[in-house]
Amino acid sequence: MPAASSLVMKRGMAAGVALLACSLWLGAGLAHADRTTIAGNSGTITLDWQATQDSKGRPLIVGYMITYGGMSGYCIPRLLVETLDAQGQVTAQNMGFIPGFVGGFDNVYFEEPIRAPGPAYRVSIVSWGKCGGGQ
Repeated sequence: MPAASSLVMKRGMAAGVALLACSLWLGAGLAHADRTTIAGNSGTITLDWQATQDSKGRPLIVGYMITYGGMSGYCIPRLLVETLDAQGQVTAQNMGFIPGFVGGFDNVYFEEPIRAPGPAYRVSIVSWGKCGGGQ
C-alpha cells in the first residue's frame, strides 16, 4: 500500500503543477501593453504601460513615462485612465498622477489602480506643471 499511496500523491502533485502552469499561462494573457506618445514642453512624452494586477489580484496600470528631448521638466504629470467597453466606448474615467519631477530625457515608473475594471483601457497624460531644473 505505501507504494500505491506514493504513486497517487505523485500524480496529484503533477496534476497540481500542471493546473498551476495553465492558470499562470491564462493569467498572463490578461495583461495588455500599450504605448501613447504626445508633444511635451519641447520634445515628446511617451507612456509605455500595461494593465495587470497587483499581488492581491486587484486591477492595476503600471508603466513608464519616458521623455525625449526638452530642456525643462514636468512637475506632477496627471494621468487619465479610461475604462473602455468592447466597442471602445469610454465607460469610466479616473484621474491619477505621477508624483514629483520628470526631467528631459527621463524614464519614470508609475502605478495607478484601476477603479472601474473593464475589457480595455486607455491611458494618457492630460496635464502637467512646467518646471525647470527639478524645481
